[in-house]
Amino acid sequence: MRAQNKKEAIFGKAADAHNTDIWLHLCKSAADSAGASRACFVFFLHGGSAVADVMGDGFRGWQDQHYLAAWQQGVFYTPLSASQLPESITRLYSAVPLSRKQVCGLLLLEFDKPVPELNTQARNQLALLAEHGALLWREQELDIRQHDLNLTSGRLLNRLKVLFLHAPILINGFNTQGRCILWNQECERVFGWCFAELEQHEAPISLFYPDPEEQQQLWHTFREVHGSEFREWHPVNRQGERLTTLWANIMLPNGDMICVGHDITEQRAFEVQQQLAASVFEASYDGIMLTDADNRVIKVNPSFTRITGYTAEQVTGRVSTLFEHQCEERPALPGNTQDPAHWQGECVICHRDGTERNLLLSKSVIKDAQDVVQNHVFLLTDISHIKQHEAELRQQALYDSLTRIPNRQLFSELLERAMAAAQRNSTMVAVCYLDLDGFKQINDTLGHAAGDRLLVEVAERMTLLVRSCDAVARLGGDEFALMITGLHHALECTDILERMLSAVNEPFHLHGHQVRVSASIGIAVYPEDASHSEHLLGHADKAMYEAKKQGKGRYVFFEPMLHLEDQQRHRLYAELLHALRNNEFLLHYQPKIDLFSRTMTGLEALLRWQHPARGLLTPAEFLPAVLDSDLEFELGQWVIRHLLEQMTLWQQAGRDYQASFNASAGQLLHPDFCSNLEHLLNLYAAVPPQRLELEFQEGAVRNDLPALSAVLNHCRRLGLTISLDNFGAEHASLVSLNRLPVDVIKIDRRFITDLLTNPTDVSMVEGVVQLAAALQMLVVAEGMEAPELGTRLQQLGCHYVQGYGISYPMPAGAIDEWLAEWNQHRPLQ
Repeated sequence: MRAQNKKEAIFGKAADAHNTDIWLHLCKSAADSAGASRACFVFFLHGGSAVADVMGDGFRGWQDQHYLAAWQQGVFYTPLSASQLPESITRLYSAVPLSRKQVCGLLLLEFDKPVPELNTQARNQLALLAEHGALLWREQELDIRQHDLNLTSGRLLNRLKVLFLHAPILINGFNTQGRCILWNQECERVFGWCFAELEQHEAPISLFYPDPEEQQQLWHTFREVHGSEFREWHPVNRQGERLTTLWANIMLPNGDMICVGHDITEQRAFEVQQQLAASVFEASYDGIMLTDADNRVIKVNPSFTRITGYTAEQVTGRVSTLFEHQCEERPALPGNTQDPAHWQGECVICHRDGTERNLLLSKSVIKDAQDVVQNHVFLLTDISHIKQHEAELRQQALYDSLTRIPNRQLFSELLERAMAAAQRNSTMVAVCYLDLDGFKQINDTLGHAAGDRLLVEVAERMTLLVRSCDAVARLGGDEFALMITGLHHALECTDILERMLSAVNEPFHLHGHQVRVSASIGIAVYPEDASHSEHLLGHADKAMYEAKKQGKGRYVFFEPMLHLEDQQRHRLYAELLHALRNNEFLLHYQPKIDLFSRTMTGLEALLRWQHPARGLLTPAEFLPAVLDSDLEFELGQWVIRHLLEQMTLWQQAGRDYQASFNASAGQLLHPDFCSNLEHLLNLYAAVPPQRLELEFQEGAVRNDLPALSAVLNHCRRLGLTISLDNFGAEHASLVSLNRLPVDVIKIDRRFITDLLTNPTDVSMVEGVVQLAAALQMLVVAEGMEAPELGTRLQQLGCHYVQGYGISYPMPAGAIDEWLAEWNQHRPLQ
């Protein structure tokens, strides 16, 4: 399908496959390409056993047997043998094969002079024209078949409409575009919408099934073998209420759909009530005992037996003495008319095994219309385990449940005490923030159980290295904290840190595997670096990230410069937020070019910041400050909205430009990305989604691949083209590439700039082009800075390019002028 789209982008899709002018134009183009006087297309049936059609003006004197003889010769791009062709003195002929799935045929060329020898470019152009002819002829055949199906289904539907409209069951119908074509009176009564309203709605099914997943499931039933069987659905009526219905969905030969259903909402509600009334007693987790007015047990549920140890047979019909030892404030049992209607409190009962159980007991009195006691209902909740685990809960509040070392809360308390002691004794306290390097890979490859075991062993090794006056804590995940007290100089703690790094670096044996990790440690010292415990821990955290930047497996002391960089990042974030509110951002556009047709195929929208003091800034100068923040998503939405606004203006001006936008990993994986994108596409409905392209970078593959795949598939279903940007620069694998819905691969510029001098880059580009062809993807080369690069890329089979050699990014208002000049000069030729 992508190959077909590529051809249509070169030639332009025909508006009508039956238009003779199109065939004449194709024939003329073929004749011009080969230097022939005339050309025609011939299509065969059954692999070449008979002539199906001749498109264009057939050759004078040629009959079906001559066309079949030309096909049987199997001689292409060179003169045909004249022995089996019509007698001619001055005419010579040549043939080009064409095929497309079940379509086979010839592109025949007639020459007034000897058949010239065709170069590779001419052969490729003729092959391309032949394939385009096959596409057109196939489209013509499909149109004729679909027209016949539409007539048959339309007659059937019209005959049944009168009967359907007044039927006492739900009957409706939809065409292949999802528009409503039938809506009977029963549907109006049940759902609240009339046919006139639904007929005008572009997607009426979304009214009944707001959830896109439900809509997909519904459409899927029309394509199932058993789709006509009744199944349960839960559509929404006009008042927003969920209904319970049974539907059989039937697809007509022309693709229209008829739905026959029953509203069983009230019936199902009644059944549910009956089931609830019958099962609530049995299914309740709390014990329930029902007694009569004299406190004789009538019935108990299974939970009563679980809590008390007594079965229904052992207590039914007897006076209950179960609560004799409960609290003194209890009302008398059995109750009388003076007892309160409800009572609740804690009590202790004797279990059948002789042990005591703590219960939360609730008693309710049931009386008749004359206020006479009829029954007592007792609810028993076993709270013994709550009493038993109160001490454990207090312990868990202060210690990590996995490693059994202090957690963040207890560490903070210990740190506060240590800082107070250090102030009294004029000593120092070092706070070390430790993060394991390589833990995620072990967790992903060996499993969470192995990861948990690793964390336990790390905690044990760290605990063995510290003194009794120091402390080790787990802050969460693979992050630990170490407190070293009684220091007179900050460097006194380096010895224990070296031993800590060595201990963590020793191999671990996990489930038969030997693995290694390292640690990155950041240190902040009290009172030099901070006087507050949270600030001290935060500074140690910053130093730890600096240790990771320096290569991991090391320790770094906090320096004020780290805090200054953090403050600068916060200031830039605030500036960006202000810039967004004050419309300081704008979009520039860089063209993409087809090397073979020399035409512009699209534009990439690039974000720019018109800084009031620093001038025009590119994303590399400010986007790092917003990564992993809410502003990242908000700024990405700004780009999509303003791109759609500009595309709307182009559409109104008759400019059908295709445009792409870049989406970061954080933006794509934001929970509101898909819904916001759909909202913007609906808001700017004049822009066809097929003209919009989403570009994401390889770095996004390192995140949640299944979630990323789901988002990209959703975007493709909306009509967007999906492009993988900067291919080859980061970590995308063939496995992830095959699992993602990618239409376009953009080769990273670093493989293009040295293409003329670096054979390795040539091999890389050639490999990517072949890979894309195998996966039926298009390839765009970024960074084309010189015309010579375009020629080399063309030789390697790369059709599409982008770079400064074509144009720098420009404002929207400059595109028309640039395009006019480009079309006039065509610098790549």
